[in-house]
Amino acid sequence: MKRWGTLSHRLAAGCAATWAWVTLAAAQNPSPAKRHNPTPIILISIDTLRADHLSCYSYKGPATTHIDRIAAGGTTFLQVNSQVPLTLPSHVSLLTSTYPFTNGVEDNGERLAPNTVTLARVLKSQGYRTAAFVGSFVLDRRFGLDQGFDVYDGPSNPHQQPGKDPAENKRFGKEVTQAATQWIEQNADHPFFLFVHLYDLHTPYKLPTSEIWRGSGYDAELGYVDKVLGEFWDVLERRGLIDRALVVFISDHGESLREHGESTHGYFVYQSTLRVPLIIHWPRQTFSFATQVTQPVSLMDVAPTLLDFAGFAAPAQFQGRSLLSLINNLTPGKTNAPEEIYSESLYPHAHFGTSALRTLRIGAHKYIKAPRPEFYDIVDDPAEKQNLYESHKSLALSFRARLEALLARRRSERTSTPSAPLPETIARLRSLGYIAGSGASASAADSGPDPKDRITEYEEYGRALALASAGHLNASNTVLEQLLDKDRSLVDVRASLGLNQQKLGHHAEAAEDFQIVLKQNPLDVVAHFNLAVSERSLGQKEDALKELEATLILAPYYVRAEEMLASLYLENKNYERARMHLNHVIEIDPASYPANYNLGALDTLQGDWVEGDRHLRAAIQADPASAEAHNTLGSLYLRRGDLEAACTEFAEAIRLNPQFASAHYNLGMILRQQHKNEEAVREFQEALSADPQFRPARDALEHLKAAIGRNE
Repeated sequence: MKRWGTLSHRLAAGCAATWAWVTLAAAQNPSPAKRHNPTPIILISIDTLRADHLSCYSYKGPATTHIDRIAAGGTTFLQVNSQVPLTLPSHVSLLTSTYPFTNGVEDNGERLAPNTVTLARVLKSQGYRTAAFVGSFVLDRRFGLDQGFDVYDGPSNPHQQPGKDPAENKRFGKEVTQAATQWIEQNADHPFFLFVHLYDLHTPYKLPTSEIWRGSGYDAELGYVDKVLGEFWDVLERRGLIDRALVVFISDHGESLREHGESTHGYFVYQSTLRVPLIIHWPRQTFSFATQVTQPVSLMDVAPTLLDFAGFAAPAQFQGRSLLSLINNLTPGKTNAPEEIYSESLYPHAHFGTSALRTLRIGAHKYIKAPRPEFYDIVDDPAEKQNLYESHKSLALSFRARLEALLARRRSERTSTPSAPLPETIARLRSLGYIAGSGASASAADSGPDPKDRITEYEEYGRALALASAGHLNASNTVLEQLLDKDRSLVDVRASLGLNQQKLGHHAEAAEDFQIVLKQNPLDVVAHFNLAVSERSLGQKEDALKELEATLILAPYYVRAEEMLASLYLENKNYERARMHLNHVIEIDPASYPANYNLGALDTLQGDWVEGDRHLRAAIQADPASAEAHNTLGSLYLRRGDLEAACTEFAEAIRLNPQFASAHYNLGMILRQQHKNEEAVREFQEALSADPQFRPARDALEHLKAAIGRNE
C-alpha cells in the first residue's frame, strides 16, 4: 500500500532526480543540422488523439502499426501536455511557443494577432518554403494561423449554408495528405517546412464510404488515420525524405471518452484530454537518440526544439524550451529540473457560465485551480481518481502559489491586445442601438460555479448538439428547452435552439432566440450574424444590414457576414458598397467563391470584361462544379461577342446541371444567332422543361417557331 506521508519528500526528490531519459541507444551528444544544408521539417498533427490509444504508447486495443513506424527510429515522449484541450488555441500555442493567455487565443473562433512571431515565420526568414494543409475549418486562415506560410490550404465549402455549423466543414485525412503530397513533389528539393493536420478523430465521426467496414467510433476513425499516415509515410520514403527530414508527430489534445463524465474535450483539464503524443523521427545518420523520454514536457517546447535542431536560435518571444538540451545534458548521474507545465480551459466559463479551469503540472504532480481545487499524483494515479488536495493541502497550496506566480510573470509578456472590445467598438455598437455591456461570458474568468457541478447539464447539451447534427432537430429542441427550463442564463443553449429553429425554417422563433442571446451578451458575434440570417429570411433587410454591420464591427474577419452584407447591397443595387465589401473579403480569403462570383457578376454587369473573367475563373477554381459560375462566365463572353467561348461555358453549365433553365436559354440564344434553329428550339424546350414559368424561354421559342414558319 502506498504511504502518502512521504509525498512531500518524494516531490523534492522528484524535482531533482525523476523523469529521466530511458532506453538510450548511444551516449554521444546530438549535433544540430548545419545552416548550409537545412533540414526539411514535417510536422504532423492528429487532432483529438489520445496518446494512450496508440500501440507505441502500450495501447491494448487495435494496433496503430503505421504510426508505430514513425516511432521506430525516433524518440517517443511519454508525458506531454497540451496547453488547452481545444483545437485552435492548442495549435496557436504549438506554433508560437506561447501561453494562451499571452497570445490571446483561448477559445476556438478567436483570431491570432497580426505580425505574431510563429514557427513558420522564423523558418521562412531562413529561406524555407512553408506550407500547411489542414483538415478543419477550425484552423481556417481567417483565424490567423496562416502567418508565415507560403501556402495555407484548408477545407472550403463555397456554398456554406447559414445555420450550419462551419466547424463541421472538414475533409478526410486522405484528401489532406494528397494535397500535401502534390506540394512535396514540387518542393522536396528545397528546404521546406510542411504542416499537416488531420481532423478525422474529431466528432462528428464520418468515414469515407470505402472505409465503412472498419466500423464506427473513435478506434475506427483512428484505424483510418493510421492507414492514411502509412500511405503518406510511403510517399516520404519514396522521395528519400525519411532519411533527411525531421518528422514530428503530435496531437493538439486528447478525447475524454466519458472519463470524469465528459464525452469529448474542452470542458475539463484532466489528462484524458491534456495528455498527447509527441514522436520525433530524426533524420538517419544524424546522431544517436533516446528511444523514450518520461520527463514531462509541453507542446510549447516543440517549436524551439525544431529550430534548435535546424541550427536556428529561437526568437525571444518563444516561451517554451528546446528539448535537445535534455539530450545534451543527459550524462550518467545527471538529471534535469522538471518543467512547470501550465494548461487551462476557459471553455466552461465562456460557454456554460462556470469558473474557468487552470492547472500546473510539475514532475509527477498536478494542481487544478477550481472552486473545489484538485491535486493529483499522475504517476500513481494516471486516471486522476483520488483527489489529494485535502490530505496534502500545504503541498497543493505551494503549487497554487507557483501557478499564480507564473500567471503574473508571463501575463506581462502578452503579445496581443486583450480580447475585450475597444472603446470605439463599444461606441459603434451603441450607434446601432446596442448597449455594449458584458454578458455572462465576459465576467471574471475565475468566478462562477465549479464546472464539476454542471457536467451533467453540459453532457445533455452535447447530446442535443449530436441530435441536431444527425438531423433530429425537434428531439434536439426538446433537450435544449429542458436545459433552459433549469437555467435561463445558458446563452449557448439558447443560441443552439435558435440555430435549430433556423434549420427548421422557423425564422421568427429563431430571431427571438438570438435577440435574447444579445440581451445577455451584446458582444456575441455569432448571434448577431445568425439574427441577420433570420431577419433576411423574414424580409427585414434593414434590420439584417444592422446586424451584419454589428458583426463586422466585432469581427472584421468574419467572412460569411461580409459576404452576406455584400449580397444585400447587391440586391439593393448599391454596387459601390457591395464592391467594397467583396474586395475586403478577397483580401481575407482570396479563394472565396461568393466574393469572386459576385465580383465577376458585377464586373459583367458593368462591362469590365477583363476583371469579370478573372473573378469568375477564380470562382470556378474555388468550385469547379459551379454551373452558376460557368453560366455567368458564358454571359460575359456573350456580351463581349465571343460566341464560341460563350457556347463552351453554357454547355459546361448544362453538363454540370442538366436542369439549369437559364443556361439552356442562353445557349439557345447563341444557336439562334448562328442560325442553328432546330438546336435552338431544343434548348428553349429544355429550358421550359426545367422551368415551365421561365417566360424569356417561352417568348424566344414562340418567336423562333414563328420565324421558322414564315421561312417555310
